Parts: sequence; structure tokens; C-alpha cells
Amino acid sequence: MSIETTDTILVTGATGKVGRRLTARLTAAGHDVRGVSRSTAIPFDWHDESTWAAALDGVAAVYVIPPDEPFPAEAFAAAAVAAGARRLVSQSGRRIEVLTEAAGVGPDAIGMHAAQNAVQGSDAEWTVLQANNFNQNFSEGDYRGAILAGELALPVEGVVEPSIDADDIAAVAAAVLTEDGHHGKVYELSGPEALSFAEVVDIIAKASGIPVAFRTESAEEHDAGMRSAGLPEPLIAFLNVMFQVMREGRIADVADGVERVLGRPPVAFADWAARAAAEGAWAKG
Repeated sequence: MSIETTDTILVTGATGKVGRRLTARLTAAGHDVRGVSRSTAIPFDWHDESTWAAALDGVAAVYVIPPDEPFPAEAFAAAAVAAGARRLVSQSGRRIEVLTEAAGVGPDAIGMHAAQNAVQGSDAEWTVLQANNFNQNFSEGDYRGAILAGELALPVEGVVEPSIDADDIAAVAAAVLTEDGHHGKVYELSGPEALSFAEVVDIIAKASGIPVAFRTESAEEHDAGMRSAGLPEPLIAFLNVMFQVMREGRIADVADGVERVLGRPPVAFADWAARAAAEGAWAKG
């Protein structure tokens, strides 16, 4: 069931790190892309099923970037198939099953796991992309402010991680959405090398010219900091479990998914950091 350039591809979470890159990549390749989020011309809300029909109208394939929190994943997958979607691809977390088990909850309690299960249980062709944490967390996400302030502190003593460029995730997503041969596969995606957070911060400092240091803090210190910052309790619980899984080394090994799909290695962190710095990722003001 090939996906042609005349077929409409729905990208949820189209304003996020991966979603906007995927939308741009598919559009540049000549595909008819419908990118949706709560703020797009066709508004889409995971928790408002009345917004689904317009988003799904006439689509042949769907890229699912789920919310962190629980949502009606099975209902969405069924609605997508009923609307004519022949292919569903879900973005998930690296070994999300491990995180769910560590949290002591069921799959439905974590959006990525619920979406993965719903896609796998659908009547469509399906593929799951399980990605490590993104390089862009340091340039666009939660860690950027700390980088600019000169110090990043996290509860990651002894942790190394092969974080991944979101552009590589988008490239893999574009391939599995439009090419055949990926049905029924779960691809684990990571960068090409596992680095400590101190090494990552040092690379960013050298690439950006910003003096920045890394400090390891205890899990208790980090939890207290998140609470004092007013983060929602469910997010605090999720992050605590994520860091626990990282400290146990459960997602520290390098995955081969990027090379399996694209036939090339993933982008190295230093190469990504040099590119990000050239694009002004850490420019102040």
C-alpha cells in the first residue's frame, strides 16, 4: 500500500521539534502534508474528539506524536483507519516499556506507550519509532535556559546517553511514512555515540563560545528544584522515573535504527552542536 505524493499525510504535533521538521521535509519532497496542532488552521486536540474528523479527512497516512499524559489512543487509531488511513507511524520513547514498568503503571497511563500499543493493534500498516532524548533539548527545550545561564545540573551521576538529532528522527519518519517495507517494525533511534552530560556540555561550550559547566546533583535535589519551580506533579513523577531509567543504563547503548532505515549513520553530537551554534541556537537576546 504505497503512499504517493498525491496522498495526504497527517502530522500531529506539527509545531514541535520533530513535527515541524517532518512537515518541512515531506513538503519539500512534494508530498501533500497536513500538519496539525491546537494552534493550526485546522485545530487538533488529542482530548477533544470533535477536532479529529477534520484533521483525518481524506488522509492516507498519519504520524502520531502523542501527548505525555493519557489520551484516547485506541479511539484515535480506530478513527484514523475508519477515515481511510492505510499507514500509521507512532513516535515513542526508547524502550518505553522499561519506563512504564519502572513507573509502576499500565501502558495507558503514559501517552507514548498508549499510542504505540494503539498503532500496533490497528488494522493499518504500522511502524513505531522509539527515540532517545533529543539533542535539541539543549538548544530548544528544557535545558537551553540553563546553558545560557552558565550551568546545567541534573541527577545523572554515571550516566551516558546517545541522544539524537531531531532532524534524524524526522528523516526516518519521512522514510517510513512514504516507503514500503517498514510494516510491523519497531526502530530504536539514537545518536552514534554515548556521551556523558559533562562531555555534552563541554561540546556545546566549545561550539557556542558560551562558558557553561555541568554539575551532577542528587535525585532528591532535582526533585526539590522541580517542585519549587511549580512543575505539575505528573510531570515531576515522569521525569524522576526517566532519570532513574537513565541512571540504570537502560537506554545507554547505541541503537541502529537510523542506519537501518536511511543507510547512513546518525549525526554526531559535535557536528549537530556546530550546526546549531552556526544557526544561532545559543545566541542571547
